[in-house]
Amino acid sequence: MIEQVIAYRYRLLETLNQGSFGTTYLAEDTYSPDHPKCIIKQLKPDSNDPKFLQIARRLFEQEASILGSLGNHPRIPKLLSYFESEQDFFLIQEFIDGISISQELGADKRWPELKIKAFLHECLEIVQFVHGLGVIHRDIKPDNLIRRLSDQSIFLLDFGAVKQISRGQNQVMETTIAVGTPGYMPDEQIRGKPHVSSDIYALGVIGIYGLTGMKPVTFERSEEDEILWQDRAEVSPELAAILSKMVRRDYRQRYLSVAEVLTDLQQLPPQSARHIYTNTDTISSQYQTEPRSVLAIPKSIVNDREQSSPTQRSERALPHYSDPSQPNGSWVRDSCEQTVEIPSPQEHGVPRTSVIPPEKGTAPVYQVSHSRLPWLRRLTALKVMLPTTILLASAGVGSFFLLGSTEGDRRIEQMNQLYGQQKYADCIEVGEDAISAQATFEQRVQNSLAKCYLRQGQGLAEQAKWGEAVQIIAKVSDQSPFHWQAKQQLDQWSARLLEEAKRDYEVKGKLKQALAQVDQIPQISVVKGQADALTQQWQQTHKVNQQKIAVAKKALQAGQAEVAIATAQQIKTPEYWKKIADQVQKDAEIAIANRPTPEPIWEPTVDTPTAAIEDIDPPVYQPPEPSSPSYEPPASSTPVYQPPPSEPQKDVVNICPGPLCTE
Repeated sequence: MIEQVIAYRYRLLETLNQGSFGTTYLAEDTYSPDHPKCIIKQLKPDSNDPKFLQIARRLFEQEASILGSLGNHPRIPKLLSYFESEQDFFLIQEFIDGISISQELGADKRWPELKIKAFLHECLEIVQFVHGLGVIHRDIKPDNLIRRLSDQSIFLLDFGAVKQISRGQNQVMETTIAVGTPGYMPDEQIRGKPHVSSDIYALGVIGIYGLTGMKPVTFERSEEDEILWQDRAEVSPELAAILSKMVRRDYRQRYLSVAEVLTDLQQLPPQSARHIYTNTDTISSQYQTEPRSVLAIPKSIVNDREQSSPTQRSERALPHYSDPSQPNGSWVRDSCEQTVEIPSPQEHGVPRTSVIPPEKGTAPVYQVSHSRLPWLRRLTALKVMLPTTILLASAGVGSFFLLGSTEGDRRIEQMNQLYGQQKYADCIEVGEDAISAQATFEQRVQNSLAKCYLRQGQGLAEQAKWGEAVQIIAKVSDQSPFHWQAKQQLDQWSARLLEEAKRDYEVKGKLKQALAQVDQIPQISVVKGQADALTQQWQQTHKVNQQKIAVAKKALQAGQAEVAIATAQQIKTPEYWKKIADQVQKDAEIAIANRPTPEPIWEPTVDTPTAAIEDIDPPVYQPPEPSSPSYEPPASSTPVYQPPPSEPQKDVVNICPGPLCTE
């Protein structure tokens, strides 16, 4: 596979991993300066059935858009591109040059307490961002954590492994399955019912691994199935309490959110905590605004209404309450749609968070509003659903949380119905009305609204209405999981709009129309800079060519055809002005050909002094003088003797030989 080029751009350098679901390569981007390295994940569907591939393609695009949103964090590799080629799916991700955290762990590589604190603080900050987008990683382990060599920053990997779950299956069903790595998965995740605290559990296990040098699969456990580890580590009671709470067997007895863990870490004794990433504390202090939105809900996971019947839709809209006789709450419905009930926020914690738009180069900070925790009591259910056929396997992108009020459910249900009916304009109207009302469920509406923006834009693009398509898709919120997909289409359609503007100016000479089209290209488009530079060039060229044509036509009217030709020949581009210049030149050549032939003008000879002509008198006629006749004797000549003509000779008869011959 080495030296193979994918999509005419990515040259494969090395095969990193190969499995039943696809292959991972190290490659270089030949289109970019310096040919930077990247990671390519090639994913092979097991079925060639057209219907199956259509569903797989839709889910792949939706999940890729979520990966694009996750890549907005500075310590999560960016999704650079994704595409389909010959029925295979490809994800192109940023390459992180570093070493795996698994290489730093081992029986002879125990970590000091300060390193554990720093590690937890840095990783929890990343996971907090992930949870803020409504995503559970579900496969946090040392192999998926990379320490970059350049600055020692930790990166969380493997959000992009799309995996086919049911091999050989030609239908996509919705179910919840266990995804993760033994030793780092808590019980609820093994049962296929992950929770936000499942990721917290995995980080706690890694922390204990670092302190004890013991691999998680070798941990001893108590009768209550709790991990026994403290007697094998040198650790302060405060940090030991934090780690023990992170890895409790019952998820309801763990920390309910990443924010709670970070709060306890920051409350450790100052002499121990002062070395823990004070730079991130500075970042967090920049945002002290009131929370304004809830967790995002990607369409690909939560919105199962589009393919369901009206009866199923109405059933799913009804709240489901847990059985009071079951202390742990109840999991209702079958395996195709797992629903976990929440008796109270103390038993099952998903804190209300706020999404703060990040500055360039920084990550959003998600803050917990403890003053609004009673709002959680109005929640009815958490839906944890996954597409069976396609899944972000290593990362577990697919566990999303449905949070909101009755009004939010009603608005979103209405938008989903309009979306399913392909009434995208009406869907947009409902969503924008909800946003203008400053609803508390704004983020959820933004996600549903983004779907309608995308479909409406695609419909306009199919009609070659690039300007309208770009304007509508530019409305997709940068906080939406669909922002990445929208950005790619915006750039593509902006490029088509620029090509159309170039054609209007260069071929048709419609400068004003071309400028108006360029104005429709949003500032965030990658072609905006090129478009602005072209418009300046167009205006300057238009002005110069207009002046030259005016000079050439004026010269032609004045009879100076040669001047008109010389001026017109100076115009080489664009096509529109070149045609006008060629016509002026043609008219000038015709004018030259139609000029009348001039009368000949007499000119004096060279030896006649032209300056003295005026002093010479005109000639006077002189008659000839008469002369007397004189006799001229005739000319005589001396006679010449002419002898008489001789007689003709007679023919002589030769008689010899013969009888008369005398000889």
